[in-house]
Amino acid sequence: MKKAKFAPYPCHCGGKMVETAIHVEHLGIDFGLRTGHVCTRCGDQFLTDETWQEIEDAAKARGLFGLERKVRVRRSGNSLVVAIPRDVAQFLGVDKDSIVSLLPLGKGRLEVQTIG
Repeated sequence: MKKAKFAPYPCHCGGKMVETAIHVEHLGIDFGLRTGHVCTRCGDQFLTDETWQEIEDAAKARGLFGLERKVRVRRSGNSLVVAIPRDVAQFLGVDKDSIVSLLPLGKGRLEVQTIG
């Protein structure tokens, strides 16, 4: 049995960081298993700088880098509205008459898919 390899620094919660393989998916790109650290107490996951550089390079190559936005939810009548910034809409190929599907993925997570 292999002995666990711990990082030389603790987690923010005070737990130990153990080196392990982490399944990495970011911006819709599946990077498979990559080496990272997971806290033995809270379970937070941390990736290496090399893995983050690989993710950033892949996102730039696919035109995804810099498209993430934080937007305010607004009210319109009895509905809540989330505005899609112009550059994100252009990347997705949506305009004012597009139809999208909203799929709640869990508390605090919403997937929006373009339909037409």
